[in-house]
Amino acid sequence: MAAQLEQLENSMVKITVDVEKEDFQDALQKAFNKEKNRFSIPGFRKGKAPMKIVTNYYGEAVLYDDAIDFAAQPAYEKALDELTIEPYSQPSFEILEIGSDKGMSFACTFAVKPEVKLGDYKGVTAYRPDDSVSDEDVDKEIERAREQVSRLVPIEDRPVQENDTVTIDYSGSKDGVPFEGGSAENYDLIIGSNTFIPGFEEKLIGHNMGEEFDIDLTFPEDYHAADLAGQDVVFHVKIHEIKFREIPELNDDFVKDVSEEDDTVEQYKESTRKRLSEEKAKYADEDMMNNAIKVAVENAEIDLPHVVIHEEMERMYNDQARQMQSQGFSMDQYMQMLGLEKQTLMAQLHVPAEEKLKTELVLDAIVESENIEVTEEDRDEQIQKYADMYQMAFEDLKKTFSGEGALEMLNSDLTRQKAMDLIKENAIPTDVKPEIETHDHDHDEHVEENEANPEQADETADNGETATE
Repeated sequence: MAAQLEQLENSMVKITVDVEKEDFQDALQKAFNKEKNRFSIPGFRKGKAPMKIVTNYYGEAVLYDDAIDFAAQPAYEKALDELTIEPYSQPSFEILEIGSDKGMSFACTFAVKPEVKLGDYKGVTAYRPDDSVSDEDVDKEIERAREQVSRLVPIEDRPVQENDTVTIDYSGSKDGVPFEGGSAENYDLIIGSNTFIPGFEEKLIGHNMGEEFDIDLTFPEDYHAADLAGQDVVFHVKIHEIKFREIPELNDDFVKDVSEEDDTVEQYKESTRKRLSEEKAKYADEDMMNNAIKVAVENAEIDLPHVVIHEEMERMYNDQARQMQSQGFSMDQYMQMLGLEKQTLMAQLHVPAEEKLKTELVLDAIVESENIEVTEEDRDEQIQKYADMYQMAFEDLKKTFSGEGALEMLNSDLTRQKAMDLIKENAIPTDVKPEIETHDHDHDEHVEENEANPEQADETADNGETATE
């Protein structure tokens, strides 16, 4: 076997591999042995015809697909070893020459890990949000705690008011024909939550339990379902139950019910302020670290191959699909809810995919530049965190990290974390918030398909939108 390496632009390479005639003939024999039972030759029982007879009858190319599988992968791996090169993307294969009388030649094109020219990463100025806690913050947190222990109380002697929770049946129709997603039974709706289209909740106010009535509404012009956008519809509604939320009074008895440490309202306010201060300081530190890392990445020079970005986009898309599936949605439903095509959805992933890859490359470059290493103690500490998180025995979990791939991943995570800590520890905080960048992909010739906003997807799925929403 012979292999040649050609350097291309944008951190791409092309290797040409020659498989010797004898090796390819062996691959043809393996392919024949695998598939011989499906060949029917006149004068022979099925699967009993010799290989020479089969190739004369069908042509040698009938075995090429399997023979390529048998010959190409080991030759490709051997070429990578000989050329001491490691792919950074999936390879694209091209058969250049093939035949039992001449062997096989093929070319593989793929990305290699791009060179990173580090800029400043120590002492960068990074925005750190204000972590002060106001009296209003404390009051809002205590109000939230009161709402958590509140209860819904049925109402029978008055009509629906703002902030009530009503249990309703509703069915929507356009021109007398019900539309998809426009009906439900025993649906709990909070008046004022703006869950449904404008006007729906307001028109329930003033009606009593047991009433049935129609509501005339118009869908917003920008509604995500094109067949309903701007359309006049009628909803038939029946109110089964009206409830209001009874919130406990803020007094010492309430404090003793919700807190194990505090006995008085003043103590509760003080402990709430302390907890909020710790939380806000933690989040502010994390934000500053992320902002400092972003500056370090912006300061670096990286020629990132476009094929690598698109592979990362595909991974992110598939991750989103799995997340949607776990919530009971298909990607088709998800895209329909957003009113997007897959190409648009994928296009939204281009920037986060590129930023993720560049961040990882910069962190790896800092690890190398700073000679950052992990110790056995570092690994054990991290494994113990995983064990506590997943309620597993430490020794059992440690065995799962003994394999080469898992150990390499653990080491990579830990060294990158140390690089992030290094950037954070040397960063200079500022209260000046950076301007939000906007990204326009209309001119990007490399954005061929699909990019999505996972946060928007999660929000839409969590809201459980229907045609009334």
